[in-house]
Amino acid sequence: MLENAQIVRYDLKKFPFIEALENSVFRVRPLAELHLHWRQQKYRRHGTEELGYADNLALRELMQVLPHDSSFMRIYHLFVRRVLSPLYGGKISYSNRPKMRIHLAGTPAVSSWHKDVDITGRRDQINVFLPFTRCFGTNTLWCESQYGAKDYRPLEIEPGEALLFDGGYLEHGTVANDTDVTRCSLDFRFAPTRPDIPEPWSRILSGRPETLRGRPDSQVTAS
Repeated sequence: MLENAQIVRYDLKKFPFIEALENSVFRVRPLAELHLHWRQQKYRRHGTEELGYADNLALRELMQVLPHDSSFMRIYHLFVRRVLSPLYGGKISYSNRPKMRIHLAGTPAVSSWHKDVDITGRRDQINVFLPFTRCFGTNTLWCESQYGAKDYRPLEIEPGEALLFDGGYLEHGTVANDTDVTRCSLDFRFAPTRPDIPEPWSRILSGRPETLRGRPDSQVTAS
């Protein structure tokens, strides 16, 4: 695991993300074998079983367009309020709609190496990587171990765990998934709104070349 990152564990029975995705979105069980079912559908429709980047985008969109009142989105907001927010004194701002991710087994990389601050301009946020299938080897997110090291390593994490890390300044991305497991996950960013709660904020961001806090994301506030 990254030196300054933190793994937060939670009860999958209380926050049934996987059940919601299997029953209401993909109608596939287990999610880790989504590539097998999608390959069959593709062959029936187009006469080819070859999977690529576009297939990851198509499946990701099924999650991304879920209505705000869907069971999955309700679980997401409940997770933030009941699991994450208490770590920061019950006051954080966070992404109203997380980024959904699918990386089918046997498909190329789905993102290039990047630091989120170069995209968002936000210095105050922490990243949360939340998987719904086992993440390991080439199917997971890869990240440098130290700022500027570029020694990318896989972030290994299981369903029922959430990884909090400094994706703003640690460069991360993906490689071609040559495992037999499809990754299904989401990620989002958040910022504490109570500066008097130093932990685990200061620990996760310790070692930054420049520790600055911008304005918190005002989209949604958990309390």
